[in-house]
Amino acid sequence: MHGTAAMSIMHRRPIVLAALAIVGCASSGSPMGNLETGDGHASGSASSGQGEDASGAAESSATGDGADTTTEGSDGESGVDGAFTLLFRDDFDTFDTTRWQAMTHSWDTNLALFGRDAVEVVDGELVLTLLPAPEGTVDDTGAEKPFLGAEVRSRDTLTYGRVRARAKFARGSAVVSSLVTIYTPWPADNWNELDIESLGRNTEELQFNAMVYTGDLPATTKPVSPTQHPELQEVGFDVSEAFHEYTIEWTPTAAEFSIDGTVVHRWEERIELMNLPQNVLLTIWASSSASWAGSVDDTTPGARAVYDWVELWTYDPS
Repeated sequence: MHGTAAMSIMHRRPIVLAALAIVGCASSGSPMGNLETGDGHASGSASSGQGEDASGAAESSATGDGADTTTEGSDGESGVDGAFTLLFRDDFDTFDTTRWQAMTHSWDTNLALFGRDAVEVVDGELVLTLLPAPEGTVDDTGAEKPFLGAEVRSRDTLTYGRVRARAKFARGSAVVSSLVTIYTPWPADNWNELDIESLGRNTEELQFNAMVYTGDLPATTKPVSPTQHPELQEVGFDVSEAFHEYTIEWTPTAAEFSIDGTVVHRWEERIELMNLPQNVLLTIWASSSASWAGSVDDTTPGARAVYDWVELWTYDPS
C-alpha cells in the first residue's frame, strides 16, 4: 500500500510500541466516545509479529463470532448476491471488538505509531484522526514518531470476497488513508494485498494497487518483498468532502476496484497469485516519502478519515 512500484515495501514492517502502547478498552455494548488511554506510556508487544490488538479483551454484548449473514446490505440486499454472501455489515454504532482490532505497530517509513488514541466512534461513524504524538514517542528501534495513527483490522479474513465501505478519506499533506485487504502473517512468508489509498495532498486522486510475491516458495528469507501494480487515477471529485462508496471485489479471475458502483480499475495480471486469506484494514498514517505523499506541513496533524459503514462479503468460487 505504498506509493509507486519503485518504492520500498518496508512500510509494512511492523515495529512494536516501546514508549507508547495505546492502552484501554471499550465495550462494544456502549459508545466508545474518545477512547482515552490513561498516561499513554505503558509498554506493549506484538502478539503476531505485525502488531497487537490494542483493544484488550474483546468485550462485546454481541453473540457468536460477529458474522451476520442476514443483515441487509446498503441496497437492501438480503445477504446473498450471486456467489457473494454477506459476512457482516458494521454501521459503527459502537466499536465492535468481536469484529475489529485497533493495532499497535509501525514501520520505518511510517511517521505515525498506530494505536487506539487515534480511533473513535462518533454519531455512528468510525473516525480515524492523525494526532500529534507526545514528545519522546519512539518505536522499538528508538526512532522518533511525531504522530499517532490508526490501523483498524478485521478479525475475519476473506479468501476471495468483497469489501465495501462508505467513507470520506483524509485531507492533508503526507497523509495516507485507505481501505485495504492484506495477508497479515509476519515476518511475511508470502504477500497478497489490495489497496484503495488516498494521498491527502491531492484529494481528487486515488491510488489503486495490487501486490503479490512473485518469488519461489517456500521463501528462503523473510520478510519477502512483493511486486506492486499501482494505478493513480483522478476521480473527478474531492474524496475528503463527501461520502462515497468504495469497493474492492476479489475473485479467482480478477480484482476490481469500484466507486459508487462503477468499476474504475481492474487487475488480473498475476491474479493466480492472489489466493491467500486477507484481513481488511482501515488506516490513517503519515508517510516519510515526500515525493509520493507530500511533505509534512500544518495540514498533516488533525487529518481525519471517516467510515460510515463497512461490509465484508465472502465469495464461493465453486
